[in-house]
Amino acid sequence: MATLSDREIISLSSKGQLIAEEFRNESVTPNGYDLRAAVMRYDGNEMESGSIPAGKHFLVATLEYLMLPEDVMGQIWVRSSYARRGVIGSFGAVDAGYHGTLTLSFFNSGNEELQINRGDRIAQIVFHRMESIPEKSYSQRSGNYQGSRGITIKGSN
Repeated sequence: MATLSDREIISLSSKGQLIAEEFRNESVTPNGYDLRAAVMRYDGNEMESGSIPAGKHFLVATLEYLMLPEDVMGQIWVRSSYARRGVIGSFGAVDAGYHGTLTLSFFNSGNEELQINRGDRIAQIVFHRMESIPEKSYSQRSGNYQGSRGITIKGSN
């Protein structure tokens, strides 16, 4: 498995792959891409910006719509600027062949309120090219969240 470089991320995204919508050059890193907040949900309320009190869980939908090729998967990390303030994220791998926005789960374990606005870079995705194409694609295995937009809480198991 090899990690895609900034050059490959830009090239594939310009062809409608990896990041098909809301791509921004300023979010490209040497070995990844900073995902931006579109909308968040806290205490059952959806908002484009707001404050998250200390000790609270919240969800964030990404602005970016991903179109991962069948041989590229993603790993997500909390941006270090948030981690230093006590934000913890719980993320799974983004399966090869996934199409959609992402719903990211965070917890503000810090001692201070956290302000998040639409467009804030909140997490980084690192793309990895797999050694071979899977026998069955994401949509064939489960596809629970294929085509998701906005905050998606439930998929079929």
